[in-house]
Amino acid sequence: MPCLHGWYALFVPRGWLYRFARTLFDQTIRLYYGRIEVTGRDRVPAADPVILVANHPNSVADACLVGTQITGRRVNFIAKDTLTRAPVLGWLARSVGVVGVARPMEYGGDKELARERNRRAVETCVPRLLAGEVMAIFGEGISTDARHLHVIRRGAVRFGYAAEQAAGFRLGVAWVPVGISYSAKQRFRSDVLIRIGAPLRLRDLHPDPAAGEAEVVERGTERLQREIGDLVVNIEKEELGGLIDRAADLLGSPDAPMESRVERQQRVARALQQVNRTEPRRVADLETELARYDRRLLDTGLTDEAVRQRHPTLALWQSLRGLLAHGTLLLLNLYGWINSLLPRWSSYLLGGLARRIEESRKADGGTRSPLVQQVAWSTYGGWLGAAIALPAQILIVFLWISAGRGRTTGAVVAAIYALTLIPSWRIYVERRDLFQRHLGRTREALRFLRNARGALRLQADRRRIARALRALLAEHEAAPGSRGLEGRETPGP
Repeated sequence: MPCLHGWYALFVPRGWLYRFARTLFDQTIRLYYGRIEVTGRDRVPAADPVILVANHPNSVADACLVGTQITGRRVNFIAKDTLTRAPVLGWLARSVGVVGVARPMEYGGDKELARERNRRAVETCVPRLLAGEVMAIFGEGISTDARHLHVIRRGAVRFGYAAEQAAGFRLGVAWVPVGISYSAKQRFRSDVLIRIGAPLRLRDLHPDPAAGEAEVVERGTERLQREIGDLVVNIEKEELGGLIDRAADLLGSPDAPMESRVERQQRVARALQQVNRTEPRRVADLETELARYDRRLLDTGLTDEAVRQRHPTLALWQSLRGLLAHGTLLLLNLYGWINSLLPRWSSYLLGGLARRIEESRKADGGTRSPLVQQVAWSTYGGWLGAAIALPAQILIVFLWISAGRGRTTGAVVAAIYALTLIPSWRIYVERRDLFQRHLGRTREALRFLRNARGALRLQADRRRIARALRALLAEHEAAPGSRGLEGRETPGP
């Protein structure tokens, strides 16, 4: 064991690169997404070795979130080795603590080589866990657009078991399940929810973990599958996805906290999927009612957002006040708008380009996810734009001030300008979000008032559908063996 610690201390990368990368990713992710909610941070141990096991709906964005939003401790990632073996990117990934593992699908028939590289990955991770560090792994091993949790791989438990074995099963590794949900992952300024589950240790799986590795790994993997599944929305059949989203929107406000929206979607998904198995006609009738309601909205020129308003006149007044306040502040923040032009444009451009490329490949039989690729390329585009814009803008300010005030003054002003760049971007996009929200509410209130008679009739239809949906949920959750809000079994008689 001392030998392992010595080698780890010798080859661990300097901390400055990791701190720089973490700061960059934290600022980037807060620019790209709107509200980022995290629940259960206190469940991550403050000092013990930890393995964060998360779902993987959104490519590189998931890594940025897990690495910056969950814990203040250093997070080392376990990722596919195509990333760590790349010429330049691989060096950077390894320098910030990424450990590459071999995915059999990328090695074809050479399974022996894949096993050998995974054995080396375990040997790399064990010293880090022995040193009490945090590792993170995306348990599914893939990132797709499918809105259900894929099978969690056994590797997440095996890494920790190997470290425990090396420490005589006295290390106390904690596996912490993490569920990541997005309101609309492909959209700029989407909301994000990160839910952290209760930590799991070897003693929770087997009284004598040294007795059988295979059994412990199997039990741990099954437990993680259940725990992560309870943290995210699982839609078994994609054809029900639209109905589940529509029904969940009908039961609550789109402006509610992200955790409330995810819990609402979980309730609706569990109920509709169960009823669809036992009473498919009932689900079909609900879908027909919603389709009829949507047609009436279209015929009257209204939207569900307009119809859901109970006091449109008051909403219009409040929205106009918000427009005036945030619009004025938005004009004052042209500084942030100018500073963020190139990163925003490059993000939009590359994101849209990736979406079109992957959709054309999918039409030709490709398997990669258009949405996942769109978000990944959009993130890379933002980083590329920032990498070009920040140095260029700082240099321009330095040269401009130096020409009239001298190089010392130019350096001071350029340094101050550099420190305000990213904060000014964030203030701008947050203020723009608020302005757009008030603008949307103003439009909906005016639509309601222009067609008040039709809107009132539609409100009655909406309430009737919502009552039927609530009755369906209540019946499902009251039934023996159903799963309630916390995802636990309701005991039968």
